[in-house]
Amino acid sequence: MTADDAAARWADGLAAWAIPDGIRAAAPRDPYRFDVDRFVQAAEAAEAGGPEDSPSLRRSLAAVPPGGSVLDVGCGAGAASLPLVPPAATVIGVDAQPDMLAAFAARAAARGAAVTTVTGRWPDVADDVPAADVVVCHHVLYNVAALIPFVTALTAHARRRVVVELSRRHPLAWLTPYWRALHDVDRPDGPTWRDALAVLRATGIHAEVEHWDAPNRHQDEDPSERLVALRQRLCVGPERDAELAAALAAFPPPTVRPTTTVCWDVG
Repeated sequence: MTADDAAARWADGLAAWAIPDGIRAAAPRDPYRFDVDRFVQAAEAAEAGGPEDSPSLRRSLAAVPPGGSVLDVGCGAGAASLPLVPPAATVIGVDAQPDMLAAFAARAAARGAAVTTVTGRWPDVADDVPAADVVVCHHVLYNVAALIPFVTALTAHARRRVVVELSRRHPLAWLTPYWRALHDVDRPDGPTWRDALAVLRATGIHAEVEHWDAPNRHQDEDPSERLVALRQRLCVGPERDAELAAALAAFPPPTVRPTTTVCWDVG
C-alpha cells in the first residue's frame, strides 16, 4: 500500500464519524469542544502517578536528557509532558484551545519548568514552534484527517524521539450503544491504530509499538458529571437524561481503555 493510499483510507475512516447534520444542528453544546476541567483531572492523575505509570511516559522519559525539552502537541493540560518535569526543564505546548494552554502553562510553571505555548492547530502552526528533544502527542491522531503532514512535522521538530499515544479503536467507539438508543444511528468500526501505523510505515517511519490497557479515568466520576459529558457528545439536552441513564445501565462504560504507544527515534 502506498503512503497516499494508506492516508486516504485513514481520512475516509475518520470522515465516516461525522455527526449527521440534523443532529449536530440541534445540539445544545458543541460536541467537538473539549472540557478543560476533564483535561486538568487527567493531568493531575498523570503527575500523581509519575512517568513510570505508562509505556508512553516511560519511553518519553528514556529520551529526555537532564535539563532537556519536551514539545507536547495537542497538549491539553499537560498529561503527556508534565510528568517528565524533571528531568525536562522546558516544555512547549501546542493546542487549539486557549483555555487549555492557560491550564497547561499554569501547571508547567508550578512544576518549575520554563514554558512556551502556541495557539493553533498542528501542523498549521509548526513553523512558529521550536524543536525539542522529545515530541509527545497523546490522543490527538483521531482528530487528524491529513495524517502524513501531521506526523512529518512531529518528526521534524524532534531531536531524539517522537512518542504518540492513541486508543486502539476510535476513542468514541464505546458510545455506539448510546447513539443507537438516543438517535437510532450506527457509528463506524474504523479506523484503528493499525490504519494509523500503516500511514507511518508507508512514509518510511520505523516505529515501535506497545499495547497496554489504560484505566478509564472517568469510571469513578460523579454520575451527574458523566451525564453532562455524555449529553455534549451525544448532542442532547437534560430532557433526554432518563433515556441516557437507561442506556448507561444497559451498557456500562468500559473500565479500561485499550491503548497503543507508537514511538520512533530521530537522527
